[in-house]
Amino acid sequence: MLREFKVPCGDSEKRFLLDDKLLLYHFEPKLPSKVTLKDEETKVREALERPIGTDRLREILEPGDRVVLLTDDWTRTTPVHKVIPLVLQEFFEAGVREKDITIIVATGTHEPLTETQLRRKLGSKIVEKFKVENHDPDRNLVKVGASSRGTPAFINRRVVEADKKVAIGGIVAHPLMGYGGGAKIIVPGVAGTRTIDVNHAMGDHQKAFVGVADGNPVREDAEEIARMVGLDFIVNVIMDPKSRIIGAVAGDVVKAHRAGVEEYNKIYGVKVGEEADIVVLGSSPRDATVFHGTFALPTATPFVKEGGTIVWVAACLAGAGDREERLAFRELMSMDPDEMIRSIKDSARRGEESLASIFDWHTCKVLHRNKVVLVSDNISRSEAEEFGFNYGESVQEALDEALRKEGGSARVTVLPVGGLTVPVYD
Repeated sequence: MLREFKVPCGDSEKRFLLDDKLLLYHFEPKLPSKVTLKDEETKVREALERPIGTDRLREILEPGDRVVLLTDDWTRTTPVHKVIPLVLQEFFEAGVREKDITIIVATGTHEPLTETQLRRKLGSKIVEKFKVENHDPDRNLVKVGASSRGTPAFINRRVVEADKKVAIGGIVAHPLMGYGGGAKIIVPGVAGTRTIDVNHAMGDHQKAFVGVADGNPVREDAEEIARMVGLDFIVNVIMDPKSRIIGAVAGDVVKAHRAGVEEYNKIYGVKVGEEADIVVLGSSPRDATVFHGTFALPTATPFVKEGGTIVWVAACLAGAGDREERLAFRELMSMDPDEMIRSIKDSARRGEESLASIFDWHTCKVLHRNKVVLVSDNISRSEAEEFGFNYGESVQEALDEALRKEGGSARVTVLPVGGLTVPVYD
């Protein structure tokens, strides 16, 4: 019997039909039926009132403290503007003065936020009332030492010199550190380029993968550096596909984060079992650009056979960029993955700029393992091919073509929110 499936894509969705007998697995996250602003506020308040591994924030802070409040940047969907007033309330209850608070957006190596982006991320009142800065990974840094893995820890000077450090972030699937949130706000968030490059160069470890926190050397390296810096308190939220807050944890940078990961897995974790011939993968909600959309691709590989097809649905609202950029990306993707990771590691060791990022490497591995078919209203067939992807006019067309290739015994797994999904192993 034919069944209709829906895959979120930007502000809309893509629909397609599939015979039930061909379906191996269909994952839908375990989400609340309704989320109100009051529900979101309650989740954050409860987390602040019952921190994990630390005292309450208002008990950690003291009058006269110079406090840095870190937030993630525009590439993350964390609704910081909903969280920050509740965190500031804790500051003021502790007697911290408004003039002693600096908000730093932890951009890592991303572009600094514009005034409009800052207002959207933090809220206009916050931007007008407080000192707000974008982190610069190449300026105003201080070395606080080196991690046990040899990563030189160059960190934003203002963060290091603050009396107390507090961070707001979101726990989401991440192809390198397993999950967003936690110590990621420090490395790469407010780290220097050299620190980030060396840390990320460990990304070829088998546990540096989506859905893995413990034993992941990239994350554990960042956590060690966060301890060196003295990150006092985190507030991490879990969001639904529309970026509404459905969970929150607060407290110690590692203990609270792991509690959040456990909660996240209950919502978005998918047990890895039999591999399908075809996976239909949505990259929502982090699919505004092609490059951010690729973050979902590694999630598909545990669920699809080597040589199988990934039908990749990505809104790519920002469009395709310029042709030279597309062709350069395709040239990167044509590299042998082993050659690419050697280049990344060699560049990090020499302190030189790499021709590729660790995220390029993750995407490159997927493209060498599987056929990837991009479905997007904002990318044309020729543009997709210039990137190095196959192209489908619709999910239905791409799926039907893959089924013809695989034959009558093909099995299909559907992961509608691949941008949030994490594989879970026994």
